[in-house]
Amino acid sequence: MSEYRHSSVDPHEVLWLKADGKDDAQRLIAMTALGVCRALSSGAISPAYACHRLFGPALLARLDQLDAHPALRHATQLATELEDVADLIPDKLAKSIAEVEAELLKALTDLAPAGFAGEKWLVRAP
Repeated sequence: MSEYRHSSVDPHEVLWLKADGKDDAQRLIAMTALGVCRALSSGAISPAYACHRLFGPALLARLDQLDAHPALRHATQLATELEDVADLIPDKLAKSIAEVEAELLKALTDLAPAGFAGEKWLVRAP
């Protein structure tokens, strides 16, 4: 009979993602945001959760530092309002998410690399 032993591992998991340059960082953000939008659309997460985890002032500030693509900044600005849309006019939430997704796809299309340049995003912790 085997015995289960609880390890004393830190309960926080650290996942290191590393983008190579400004455009690569924007692609990573856009794809992550698209995934969050998909989770919102399917009801897997709430707008409050999405805004708390990703769509907030810190992301907007980082995009300003990157001088990010206008469509990516616009999408993120719209996304920061999703919690308010859900609370105040819930029947408009699906349309708002679709608008965010359209802007993200526009930015991603404009930022698309020609090939597989750059390293993988997932890297070992330093």
